[in-house]
Amino acid sequence: MKAVNYLLNGFLFLAVVSAVPSYGQMKLKKITITGYVVDVNHYPVINAIIVINNNETGVVTDKRGFYKVKVKPYATSIGIISFKHGILEEAINGRTRINFAFPNSILVHNIIPDYKPEEEEINVGYGTVKRKNLTTPVSKIYGRNIQSASFTSIYDMLQGMVPGVMVNNGNVRIRGAPFKPGYEPLYVVDGTQVSSIAEIPPQMVESIEVLKGPASAIYGSRGANGAILVDLIGARPYRDSLTLTAPGKVPYVETRAATSIKGSTATLNGVVNANGLSTSVTFEYSPTPGHGTTTISADQSPVTGNISGYVSADITGLKAGITYYFRVVAANSLGKTTGIDIPFKYSGEVPFAETNAATNSSPRTAQLNGIVNARGLSTVVTFEYGTTTSYGTTIAAAQSRVTRLTSARVSANVTNLKAVTDYHYRIVATNDEGTTNGEDVTFKSEYVIGEYLNGGYIFYIDETGEHGLVCAPSDQSLNVLWGNSAPAGATGRAIGTGYQNTTDIVLGCPEEGIAARLCYDLETNGYSDWFLPSIDELFHMYTNLYTKGLGGFEDCFYWSSTQDKYGAWVVSFHYGSKSNQPRDKKSIRTRAVRAF
Repeated sequence: MKAVNYLLNGFLFLAVVSAVPSYGQMKLKKITITGYVVDVNHYPVINAIIVINNNETGVVTDKRGFYKVKVKPYATSIGIISFKHGILEEAINGRTRINFAFPNSILVHNIIPDYKPEEEEINVGYGTVKRKNLTTPVSKIYGRNIQSASFTSIYDMLQGMVPGVMVNNGNVRIRGAPFKPGYEPLYVVDGTQVSSIAEIPPQMVESIEVLKGPASAIYGSRGANGAILVDLIGARPYRDSLTLTAPGKVPYVETRAATSIKGSTATLNGVVNANGLSTSVTFEYSPTPGHGTTTISADQSPVTGNISGYVSADITGLKAGITYYFRVVAANSLGKTTGIDIPFKYSGEVPFAETNAATNSSPRTAQLNGIVNARGLSTVVTFEYGTTTSYGTTIAAAQSRVTRLTSARVSANVTNLKAVTDYHYRIVATNDEGTTNGEDVTFKSEYVIGEYLNGGYIFYIDETGEHGLVCAPSDQSLNVLWGNSAPAGATGRAIGTGYQNTTDIVLGCPEEGIAARLCYDLETNGYSDWFLPSIDELFHMYTNLYTKGLGGFEDCFYWSSTQDKYGAWVVSFHYGSKSNQPRDKKSIRTRAVRAF
C-alpha cells in the first residue's frame, strides 16, 4: 500500500508540474519527459541513471523511482542504467511519458528464478527445446550464475563445466577429438558463425550451449566436430567500476563474398552491426585459411548505430591462380567479433584478339576491324597501322574498354590516309594479365567495287582512284516510260555523260513519271544528285555488280539516258547485251546513279 501511495502521489505531482507553463519553453524548444522505473515486483528503482541518445544526462531516479528530464526535440532514444538491475532502452517517438520496468529484482539479481533443470530452454540451432524433451546430447552453461563471476576467460567457463569438452591453451575439442587442425568445433555467437570466441569476456555471456553428435547436425558438415553456441547479454556488467558507458553489445559481423575480382585487385565485403558502440572494422586476408596475415581497414570504419550495414575494402597485389581467404573483424569497447573465412580465386586470362579485313575503304579513310574476347577482365583495345609492319600510328577501338566473357566485334575508323597506298594493321588487346597482338592484315587506301559507300554500291572508279559512280540500292521503277518525245541532246554514251543526258531529258520532256525525272527528283541516303545512267555507265553496273551477284538487280531490261533517232538504249541484264527500244515501251526497269 505504501508503494501504491508513492505512485499515486507521484502521478499527482507530475500532473501538476506538467500543467504549469514553463517560462522560456519556446526559446529553449526542449521537451520534458517524465516517468517512473520499477523492478519486476513493482518496487521503485532508485538512483538509476537517465541516458538520452546513449549519452548520460546527470539525471537519476528519486526515492520513489520517478524521473524528469528535458531533452532536445530531435532526441530519439531514452535509456535507464542501474548498476544492480541492468540496462533498458526505449524509442521516444514523440512521447512525454515513458515508464520502465526491469524484468528482475534486487532481491534475486544474478540468480535464476525458480530454476528447474527439466524445464530449461536449450538452443539447438533451429530453435529452443525444453531439456526434458531432448533426444540428443546438449549441455548448457548459464553465464549469470554466481560462480561465473570468478572466470577470467570464456574458456574457464567451458573447462570442467561440460562433460566431454576439453580445453587446452585456448583450443577446444568435443568428445575426444584430437588437438590437431581441422577438429575445431563450430562457434556461433548470437546466431553468427565466428572463427574464435577468445575475445569474448565471460561477463558478457548470457549462456553457452554445447551441441554434440546428432545435436550439431543442423549445421551440416560444419558441425561435424560439434558446435558451441554463445548468447551474449545486452551490455557489460559494471561490477566494481563506476565508469559509465553507453548501452551496447559486441558487434555483429558477417563475411560476404568478394567482388570485382580482376587482375591483382578485389573488393572484400561484409556486414557489420556496431550494436550501439563505435566499432572499428578491418579485413584479414591470406592464401592460408584462418590466418589473416594481411590486414586492411574497411572504407566505412569506424561504424556506429544499431543497424546492420555493408562494409568493404579494396585490396591489391593478388596473383592469378591462387586461392585467397578473408574474413571481416569488428571490435568495440565490449570486445571483438571475427567472421568466418570465405575463399576467392582470381582466374583471369590474357585476352583473345583476331584482326579482320578492313572495310569501307576509300583513298583517304578505312574502317579497321577485329574480334576480342576480354575473358572477364577489363580490356583496352587499339589498332596499330602504317605503311610497314612497324606501324607507327595507334587508334583506340570505338568499343574500348571491353569486359564481356564472349567474343565481340570491334572497329576503328582511320582518316587522312595517303591515296592508293598499301597499309598494314593489327589489333592489340591488353588487360591485367597481359597483351595479345592480332595477325598483320593489309589493305589499300582506295575505293572497292561493290562496297556500299556514298549512298549506294560502287560500280565504277576513275583512274585517280578518288572518284567514281554508285548506283542506288534498289530500283526506282518497274515499268515507267523513257518518254513520249525525242528531246534535244541526251546522246552521250560514255562514262560521265549520264548527268547531262538526264538534264536534257527533263528539260525536253514535260511528262511526269518518266525514267529520267524519277532519278532527277530522287532523294535517298542523304543525297539528292541522282541521275539516269548513260548506256556505258549502265553496262558497267551490269559487268561490275550484277555478274558478281551484287546490287539487287533483276533479269530484266534497264533504261539508260542515251538516245538516238531510233529510240532509247537499254541493257538486258539477262543476256548482258545492249539494244535500242521504243521510248514508250513498258516493262523496263529504272535504276538511278550518282557521282562521287
